[in-house]
Amino acid sequence: MICPCRTTDESKKLTLAECCGPFLDNKKKAPTAEALMRSRYTAYAVKNIDYVDVTQINNPEEKFNKEEALKWADSSEWMGLDIKKTQKGENADNTGTVEFVAHYKDKASGTELNHHETALFQKEGGDWKFKEGHIHGGQPQKRLEPKVGRNDPCSCGSGKKFKKCCGV
Repeated sequence: MICPCRTTDESKKLTLAECCGPFLDNKKKAPTAEALMRSRYTAYAVKNIDYVDVTQINNPEEKFNKEEALKWADSSEWMGLDIKKTQKGENADNTGTVEFVAHYKDKASGTELNHHETALFQKEGGDWKFKEGHIHGGQPQKRLEPKVGRNDPCSCGSGKKFKKCCGV
């Protein structure tokens, strides 16, 4: 299986076992902030939400919601990761930032979406951890209710088509 983060080495796409797999299996620690970012993306793609949780600095005021993260991972088809820019984040550094775009498709609607974020990473106990992120362009919106089409019956119960009732 090709690694979901799409890392290449000498023009060859790396497999999960050659790339992010050892990080997800706790056989290796991510040596850089970018490597951790790639492995966290891959964790969403393979639905390893526990890895996402243990590779972040937990803020007591913001509890990580594993259930919601798993719902997002399950409802998405992960299509790849583009690293736009990195600052610091190398082995000798204690902090680093990674600007990335995660490409995915909502399985229910088939809509292709992009999650553009600049993430701050920090070493904790010698290991890279995600600290916080700034989402560019706002949080992607996920519709909780099915979309009502113009020719569907109106949701108010009038018996009319939506376009002739509440859709006016």
